Amino acid sequence: MVIGIIGGVGSGKSAVLNYFQNKYTADVIEADKVTKELMEEGSPIYEKVKKEFPETFDENGLNRNALAEIVFNDAIKLDKLNNITHPATIDEIFKRISQSNAKYILVETALIIDTVGEDICDELWFVYCDKKERVRRLVEDRGYSKEKAESIIANQPSDDEYNTVCDEFIDNTFSFDKTKEQIDFALTSAICSQ
Repeated sequence: MVIGIIGGVGSGKSAVLNYFQNKYTADVIEADKVTKELMEEGSPIYEKVKKEFPETFDENGLNRNALAEIVFNDAIKLDKLNNITHPATIDEIFKRISQSNAKYILVETALIIDTVGEDICDELWFVYCDKKERVRRLVEDRGYSKEKAESIIANQPSDDEYNTVCDEFIDNTFSFDKTKEQIDFALTSAICSQ
């Protein structure tokens, strides 16, 4: 079973993945990590990004912070970057799923709605967290400014967009014990519906 784990930055998707991986020995594929691997120096994607965003390169190669700063403040440039990275990322995700022998495979991304969705996943689970709590987590855990956290959240799909396409809604705003109960129940429901 392939389960897409979707939700915005700071919603706690990583905690959900860790729990699922530890309890159910699932394989985990994180779209952002796949993209990062595909953007290693010398790769076709790296060269395309260099051509499109030359200002984000210095003597050390791609400055990922500079690239993030540009695209998270400009929707058009974000679309350009996504058009470069998404097709290769999707191909690689398909490849990794086909090579896995795990009973459960989790595919985590903030953008699965636009890119992968039903083509890859048997189920889509939305990990929700109240926006105020997400901002707090990003400020405290990642050291973001409040403005940067809010800007990144604003550039991602809304909760309604995620919720519209999901099969399960996991509320990760409060204690993680409650989140674990929801995960276990959602998995039981998914297994029963197969």
